[in-house]
Amino acid sequence: MNISIIGAGAWGTAVALSSFRAGHAVTLITKSDADADEINTNHENLTFFPGIKIPEELGATHRYDSISRCDILFLICPSAAIDDVCSHIKAEKISISAPVISFCKGLPGSTWELPSMYIRRHFPKNIFGVLSGPSYAREVALDFQTQLVLASENNCCKDLGITFNNMAILYDTDIIGVELGGCLKNIYAIGAGICDGLKLGDNAKCAYIISCLREMVHIGTNLGAQKQTFFGPSGLGDLLLTCSGSWSRNRTFGETITQNRNPQEIISESIAAVEGYRSTKIFYNIFKEKAIITPIVNTLYRILYDPITSLEEMKRILFLSVF
Repeated sequence: MNISIIGAGAWGTAVALSSFRAGHAVTLITKSDADADEINTNHENLTFFPGIKIPEELGATHRYDSISRCDILFLICPSAAIDDVCSHIKAEKISISAPVISFCKGLPGSTWELPSMYIRRHFPKNIFGVLSGPSYAREVALDFQTQLVLASENNCCKDLGITFNNMAILYDTDIIGVELGGCLKNIYAIGAGICDGLKLGDNAKCAYIISCLREMVHIGTNLGAQKQTFFGPSGLGDLLLTCSGSWSRNRTFGETITQNRNPQEIISESIAAVEGYRSTKIFYNIFKEKAIITPIVNTLYRILYDPITSLEEMKRILFLSVF
């Protein structure tokens, strides 16, 4: 099977390696010619995975022409780039028989439109699915076992688990719920980082994560998702991993904020997208418009966008949102 992957960040590179190990021909589409040259010359993604070899047969390119020949397309780009990326894909005339699978975990625009809504608008005739769940990219790149969930209408993507190596794929039909879990966990991970930075302790952080799950379920059921989805890989699973991992860029971002750093300054220094920062503002406005009560999201919005620099005030309002 020929697989094209758009996005050569940590997750895109990890998925490319997993699909290659599963016996597929993989083309990794990079952000620039320089990125493609680096991978093809060094056979490593030196920015994200120095020391992890990329087989010579796994080619990288900045060109989109492989898309017209692919059997399946994975979108693993920052959510803000989806509309632009989809325009490039349309220019290459992707086959209507090729499923389009989104790995994106954020809102593309400033309104209530999930990545799936954008992608379906561009490719209404293609089979479409959303893949999400707890997945530390480096572990996937090293071929550790991982469990994810793939959501599609009528489970039409149920045969696509064979495209990955050492990944247990669960299947679901709740596209909204699976996408929401992937988006919201990035927001809540920022708060987990703030808990760590304020040294609130494991007890308080556990209470925080439980409250986040409760709020996530409340949001999802108000936006058309199924409650049980949030107790699976893309809800609780992703929330636990992203709130706990030292590698989590959203959690690390939150921890850094407690050092009286300006959020925009931290964002500008990050080599990877901190989806939770942008998502907090967008979701805050959506929930306000739809009258959905979200004390934790509201608190994180205040901390990030007011901004509140007093650590005591930060601690006070975070506690008020949880206890």
